[in-house]
Amino acid sequence: MSSSSDSETELHTRIHQQKVVSSLGRRALETDDIDRLMHDAAATVAETLDCEYCKVLELLPSGNVFLRQGVGWQEGIVGEAEIPTDTNSQAGYTLLSEEPVVVDDLRTEERFSGPDLLTDHDVVSGISVIIGTVDDPWGILGLHTTDEIAFTDHDVDFVQSVANLLAAAIERHTYQDELEETVAELQELNTRLEKFASMLAHELRNPVTIGQIYAQHLPEEAAPKAVENVVESFDRIENMIDVMLVLTRRGDAVGKRAPVSLAEMARDVWDDVETREATLVVDVDLVIEADEVYVRHLFRNLFENAIRHGGSDVIIEVGTVADGFYVADDGDGIPPEDREMVFKPGFTTTADRDGTGLGLAFVDRLAGVYGWERRLIESDAGGARFEFRDVAVSDQSG
Repeated sequence: MSSSSDSETELHTRIHQQKVVSSLGRRALETDDIDRLMHDAAATVAETLDCEYCKVLELLPSGNVFLRQGVGWQEGIVGEAEIPTDTNSQAGYTLLSEEPVVVDDLRTEERFSGPDLLTDHDVVSGISVIIGTVDDPWGILGLHTTDEIAFTDHDVDFVQSVANLLAAAIERHTYQDELEETVAELQELNTRLEKFASMLAHELRNPVTIGQIYAQHLPEEAAPKAVENVVESFDRIENMIDVMLVLTRRGDAVGKRAPVSLAEMARDVWDDVETREATLVVDVDLVIEADEVYVRHLFRNLFENAIRHGGSDVIIEVGTVADGFYVADDGDGIPPEDREMVFKPGFTTTADRDGTGLGLAFVDRLAGVYGWERRLIESDAGGARFEFRDVAVSDQSG
């Protein structure tokens, strides 16, 4: 009869311990206050196993451990005490152990000596386990009592489970801190980059505008090719300025939206691009709400990209899809594994032919600014097809 009663008691104890770990796990997922979690874990472990003391020790770069959180200790010790971790101490022994360390009676313990922290509190029995791993320990979770207790294997497993939970929470908290720090640094860099881009754009745009005005008055009959090259160079610089602003300032660089006829814009841009023997097919009757300056750059970059990669006789088509439009060609296409990489700033396979790696990055960024869904797939002719969906359509569309 006694054996059955003991088994029931042990079962209830194990179920209670599992519920405690589950509750702490939920709390770990809900809180960002890691010290509060450590304190609550220490209090819960001490209460569950009916012990006076519990502590969370953090391993310091010096090799000592710091009593970061705990319950039951004399006032002024938690958050202040630093304990050596030499091999003669319980803390040092625990850090070198691949399994939990159980102390039945510290007064007769022969593996190590008890530190002042424990002897000053008349500690007799206890359990200490690593928070983390033997190879990469964060610290120690220690449970202590003034009574001589024979802890069960389930008690030890319970303490180890709480230590594992703390290790996971600490790792997540550390990752979040590092991520927040990285984000803050990137935001600062982005702010500085935006200011620099704005300053550079302002300094460049004025002389470019003046150059474009003077270029219009150059005598084409004397050197038509030279005049064409000068005009093209100024236009290219202007294009680069606008691209740079969208890449750095995103939505702030884009002006007020207005109705833009895609068919008219595509044909207008085509007239300004060095098309060689390439062919443009326009099969779109759509007027969208956007900044025409940047829609012009979008078509220009897509057309030049198709000609550069598809050959001088490439056929380019501008057409309509549900809620948007596409630009496709019959060139060699883009391998599936490269279809996201091509939108990264600086990615280019034609650096030897004036490829900057910014054109498609601009296309991607502009789509993001307007909230368009951007897709790159294979065209019906085997080339590349850039689709833009969820495009704001003007009331003027046919």
